[in-house]
Amino acid sequence: KLAASGNCSQLAASGDYSKLAASGYSSKLAASGNCSQLAASGDYSKLAASGYSSKLAASGNCSQLAASGDYSVVVGIGVNNIAKAVKGCWITLAEWKYDSEKETTIPVCVKTEYVDGKRIKENVFYKLVDGEFTEVEE
Repeated sequence: KLAASGNCSQLAASGDYSKLAASGYSSKLAASGNCSQLAASGDYSKLAASGYSSKLAASGNCSQLAASGDYSVVVGIGVNNIAKAVKGCWITLAEWKYDSEKETTIPVCVKTEYVDGKRIKENVFYKLVDGEFTEVEE
């Protein structure tokens, strides 16, 4: 179990059932063990997991999430989050828009898709645009 709260933190774990968490900006988390759990709340975080059944979650803005292990779940709920995974995984993303009346950014859509390799391609970053998964150029 690893946790960091400072900006630009870097955490890595290779054992099964690893748990990593970071709350600082620009944190980087990586796990290669099966059933790993990664979570970041800082903006511009980067999360990657290669073990089977891994769980990745980012609530910070402009975060990047990538899962290469089978049966993984990737959740990017921050503003401008992007995510990618391999076939057989699930991706959840949130879309945010600025509300001038409320003078803040608010969520307008949260959507989950299964990476089937056809409609949602594997190893391609996606973001939500007008409620639809849209490919992101790297």
